[in-house]
Amino acid sequence: MRIIVRFATLLVFFHQCAFAQYPLVSIYDLQYIDPQGLSDGIDTNSYYLDTVQIEGIVAFDPCDYGLSTTGGRVGTWLQGTSGGAFNGIHILIDAAAIGYSAGLNALNNDVQFIDNFQLGNKVKCTGIVSNFGLSSAPVPGNSQILILPVASAITGIGQTIPAPPVVNISQFSLNDGTGGQIIQRTTGEQWEGTYVQFNNVQVVDVSYGTGSSTGRIFWSIQDQNGNKIQIRDVSGWMRNDTSDNFCTASGSNTPALWDIEPYANATVSFVKGQIVEYCSTTTGCSYALSPRDFNDIGVITAAPPIVDNLQLSNPVPSTSETQTVSAGITDADGTVASATLYYSVGLGNTVFSAVSMTGNAGIWSGMIPAITPDSVYVNYWIKAVDNAGNHTNYPDSLATNSFYWVINSGINSIKDIQWNPTGNGTPVYANKTLSDINIQGIVMATTGFLDLGYVTLQDGAGAWHGIFMRGQNLSTLQRGDKIQVTKAKIYENFNVTYLDSTTYTLISAGNPLYNKHTGLSPESVRLGVFEQTEPYEGVLVGFNNVYVVNQNPDAPGTFGEWSVDDNTTDNLGMRCDDYSNDIGFDFGLDSLSLNENLGFIDGIMYYSFSNWKLLPRNKSDIEGYQTITGIEQVQQSRFSTMQLFPNPANNQLNITFELKKAEALKLELFDISGKLIYSSNINGVTGFNHLNFPLSVFSNGIYTLHLNADGFAGVSKVVIAR
Repeated sequence: MRIIVRFATLLVFFHQCAFAQYPLVSIYDLQYIDPQGLSDGIDTNSYYLDTVQIEGIVAFDPCDYGLSTTGGRVGTWLQGTSGGAFNGIHILIDAAAIGYSAGLNALNNDVQFIDNFQLGNKVKCTGIVSNFGLSSAPVPGNSQILILPVASAITGIGQTIPAPPVVNISQFSLNDGTGGQIIQRTTGEQWEGTYVQFNNVQVVDVSYGTGSSTGRIFWSIQDQNGNKIQIRDVSGWMRNDTSDNFCTASGSNTPALWDIEPYANATVSFVKGQIVEYCSTTTGCSYALSPRDFNDIGVITAAPPIVDNLQLSNPVPSTSETQTVSAGITDADGTVASATLYYSVGLGNTVFSAVSMTGNAGIWSGMIPAITPDSVYVNYWIKAVDNAGNHTNYPDSLATNSFYWVINSGINSIKDIQWNPTGNGTPVYANKTLSDINIQGIVMATTGFLDLGYVTLQDGAGAWHGIFMRGQNLSTLQRGDKIQVTKAKIYENFNVTYLDSTTYTLISAGNPLYNKHTGLSPESVRLGVFEQTEPYEGVLVGFNNVYVVNQNPDAPGTFGEWSVDDNTTDNLGMRCDDYSNDIGFDFGLDSLSLNENLGFIDGIMYYSFSNWKLLPRNKSDIEGYQTITGIEQVQQSRFSTMQLFPNPANNQLNITFELKKAEALKLELFDISGKLIYSSNINGVTGFNHLNFPLSVFSNGIYTLHLNADGFAGVSKVVIAR
């Protein structure tokens, strides 16, 4: 088999494709930005959106690429032969991104990507200069080449990958002294896409993913001055993810689960990797490092204590209650000598009092006394010291985001959960379970067959009055139900807050819904202006007299979104998503037209994939579209009280519905590209039907479920997230 592969590679090497139609541009010229442009916040090259040829040395094994958990795209990096600044770039084959309907395997065959882009090969290919980042202009983000279906060619074998230049974290970000980092674009952008090395750095901010990020590990490295750069798990070796089986049947090159715990808070001799730029509308753009494999992490030179599993005995104490803070504290190369709990009263107060902690079987605890007055914040952090004098400050010595609220009245509103006094979008109670709460609200959206597919709850109209709900006990809720929530876990998933594992009581049904909140600017939502986005997460908002300015903002790919604005001067606008069970994937293309005026568009404010967007609950939330089918009336008459839950789902989806008469049905599941991946015949009975649909064989992603009967189809979006 190896002989065959090498022979095929040589054939590709001597085969010269029709490259002449596009200019050959060096990596340096594609990446270079003049200093003035960088100072002005512009990091997009003048070749942006041009089609070019590019040539370089493969510096990353595509079969290690772990960013796509569904095998939807595969990437690598090319380096210029001379190395140095502006000499690396991200290369990607992504059929959806270029609108290539034949799919990824066909694109790979056309490009000969996996065959030719082997580590150390020098290759020439053709693609579109693009980036991945924010939608605002000037367009910031991570530069990349989207490969077109044109055969690549090997122009050299066994090339030496340029040695990684040793750089400093301060070239990419500087500690602002308050727990944040300031991006250094003028000195950092030149290294985007380049394989670099940081020496003598400490591993910090280690956390483990939950929900759809379960298994992932998030961490950063910092220097002695507190300058930090995040680590991005682009490589499958670091991502603990084997569902991408593009190269091998067993998945990406991840032979064993990796755990960073031995490195947590330790100083290592070096960390290497590709520099990437990651953007979010909540945090902006920042540089990150992507190690290729375990060899890119050096040896531990100093190992301070590891502090984890920080717990509060009472997340919401009153003025008469003490607070016990506990944490697991261990030391990999010695013993824990001491641990001290520091606390201060008043948000941001850095004058701390100290309390000695006591340890038992690796669990250390200390008590903060009862604090007055009412409605005050208490900051806290832990310092752990080992027998060698190495120490760890956890989470940090400024208690930037570690505080609790002393409140005698307890939690009795959605704002108490959603609002963070620091202006951070993450709730104070994120990932904590709150008992004895008293929140009464009206259900504004449900998982119903003709509804949003999410449950949302409001206890008023406007800012800080809405929240998403998730769990398996919500499927019977209807719009207008008034419920009382007494217990819930505050679950933060990809910057969206949910009430999870909720204990609630139905108070009454058929109550009027809260009025939609109006007055927000589509442009401000697009730009992620905090005051017009975060406070309205989970809230029903409305936009009157708007125009469809883009039917598919992700073209040439498509993710079922469209954009609206209050004018037609550009094609940017606020994104709207087809998440609703009532709105088809191609709604923006087949039911809307460019510059069409909509009397109104309402929906729930939501955040995903680095963009704030609107989720219309169903077609009734949109006035002015041209419907192309009457399917919703048919669905209502044939399928009664259709429910899919939980959605997002893990390993099983429950489907319930009522039929007016027994009939044969067909259940079909399509992936995001429209490919049929599952089909089953079902005999529906008169009255109530309940289907258990196992999902364990399907990868994480977005799917479309069709329930077909006698010439029509009920359609619903299904999200699988483990």
